[in-house]
Amino acid sequence: MVDTRTQPVSRAGVAAPRFTEKDLYGLAEKYGTPYFLIDEATLRRKVSEMEQGFSEFRGVFRVAYSVKANFNPSVIRTFASEGILFDLTAPSELTFVLKSGGSAGDVMYTSITETEAEYEEVLRTGVRKIVVASHNGLMNLIEAAVRTNVTVKTMVRVNPEVHVHAELRGSMGHGKFGLQFNGGSQDSAFSVLKKVLATPGLEFEGFHFHLGSQIEDPSCYAEAIEKLEAFILDARRQFGDFHVKTLDIGGGLPAPYGRKVPSPKDMGNKIVGQLNSLVESIGDRFTLVAESGRFLTAESTVMVSRVVNTKSFGEGKYVYVDAGYHVLLDSALLRHEYPVEVVPGGKPSPQKVVLVGRLCDPLDVFPTSVRSKLGGAEPGKLVVFRDVGAYSLVMNMPFHSQPRPYVLMRNGQGSYVVARKGQSVDRLYDEEGGDCLAAA
Repeated sequence: MVDTRTQPVSRAGVAAPRFTEKDLYGLAEKYGTPYFLIDEATLRRKVSEMEQGFSEFRGVFRVAYSVKANFNPSVIRTFASEGILFDLTAPSELTFVLKSGGSAGDVMYTSITETEAEYEEVLRTGVRKIVVASHNGLMNLIEAAVRTNVTVKTMVRVNPEVHVHAELRGSMGHGKFGLQFNGGSQDSAFSVLKKVLATPGLEFEGFHFHLGSQIEDPSCYAEAIEKLEAFILDARRQFGDFHVKTLDIGGGLPAPYGRKVPSPKDMGNKIVGQLNSLVESIGDRFTLVAESGRFLTAESTVMVSRVVNTKSFGEGKYVYVDAGYHVLLDSALLRHEYPVEVVPGGKPSPQKVVLVGRLCDPLDVFPTSVRSKLGGAEPGKLVVFRDVGAYSLVMNMPFHSQPRPYVLMRNGQGSYVVARKGQSVDRLYDEEGGDCLAAA
């Protein structure tokens, strides 16, 4: 059995999901390697951690799952059964949510393209809460609302333009996402809010902002909330009274990746007081929404690969596995340092161990966390990559004609089930156009 005493832990002290050596090897024998393995209990635990983190908020708090992080139906179905919201940005994501047991009434739709056809499609499917982030997008939404004859609960996405120390920043001067509070043009939050309030068929719902990913310093939230409060009070002086029913503060809660990071409780302790003060200041007991994709899913999943070769060089040793960045693209794009361990493990190697994949590409080298345990790596042994539940499955690609691997889940009853079938080479060939050649 894997030595659980050495498993990575979160700041809250909760260990990452544990799987026995027997189970890992048994699944490898049945489904081949590499494969992904999701733990349903961890998904549910992360929802609970977020809810507890904001429990002192004086109003309703809702968790929203950003489906872009992992749209596997088993993951969506698990979150739907938890009764949380879904943050979507494409009609195709809506299809996944609805077919996996989610409800259109639990969707917050935040488009980037904001086209009329897109809005009409999601409104006809039953979505009623839409976030707008441009003048053109608002005009398209108005037209779509007229064509579908529905009332749209409309939120305005703002760009607080605060400094964010994060892996990926979503708030910056003249950024891609959201509206400047007072930019002096039709694409300002001031102008768009004014139009929303004056348009029949639109019901103003509230505000949304997203500051970034892997945020460890909550001071950026405090600054954003302070700016938003000033904006609301100023807008009321000019437009008359309006009510804020929902405030979505976006994502950013950090996943640990084998190191200690602030927990939702740590973050909540730093900003809930200010959010409660905002409730008092504007006089609206709004629903608070915090989104997450990475925090909710990252720790739930491991990728299991097999050592297929080793090679010594000077003071070091290359360990080759049968996976590559085609199934873990964040390792190449963002240089994510995943916690990795050899199963069964061995004594720490006196040589520097470099973990590399099976692709013919010099970028196919896996950065590893300082908590990784690579001792005893020899051909035939398994290598477990932890915390890979976010943005790995959604970025799988068939480099070197590599078919997609199996995705498995340990469900709430402790049974291992298939969450996504592995792809055969023949099926990949047909999907890449081989069936068209056959038809010709």
